[in-house]
Amino acid sequence: MTEFEKMQQGMPYSPADPELTQFRYASRRLCQQFNSIDPADVDAHEMVITKLFAIRGKGVVVEAPFTCSYGMNVNVGNNVAFGPNCTIIDSGHVEIGNNVLIGPGVGIYTITQSLLPLEVLDGELEISLPIIIGNNVVIGGNSVIKAGVSIGEGVVIEAGSVVEGDIEPFSVVSGNPAAVVRRLR
Repeated sequence: MTEFEKMQQGMPYSPADPELTQFRYASRRLCQQFNSIDPADVDAHEMVITKLFAIRGKGVVVEAPFTCSYGMNVNVGNNVAFGPNCTIIDSGHVEIGNNVLIGPGVGIYTITQSLLPLEVLDGELEISLPIIIGNNVVIGGNSVIKAGVSIGEGVVIEAGSVVEGDIEPFSVVSGNPAAVVRRLR
């Protein structure tokens, strides 16, 4: 089994694998190209984003600068807006629903590492866990979505929150770690 296959299946994998390294270089090149395009050149932006994401719906707006690890693991629905300085570490699958607003400086991180110091020091393996973001979600600026999280429909994540666990639909969450502060339904 290749390191890519292990990564896709949520098994421990080596990010130093040459194939994975080449995939990341390709993504970095596309992000670099995207970030250098004139902001008024909408067609050029759309062309690069179409190459970068596995699936890109209609009405997707990504403000530069933008960064992602692979791109090929990101599916984006319709009417999704990314503010500037967003980062997606997409070693695992990232699914973003329709009508999602992602504020500036948001980090979406699908990787997790061993908590055992010797394994980290030895350059041991990463594990990628999927992140699912439902429809009609608002993610406030400088929030972090951690590996393995599922965010339900109609959720509002207040700015600066760190989401470590699943969030039920129609909840407002805030804090580090993020906790439900009220229900919308």
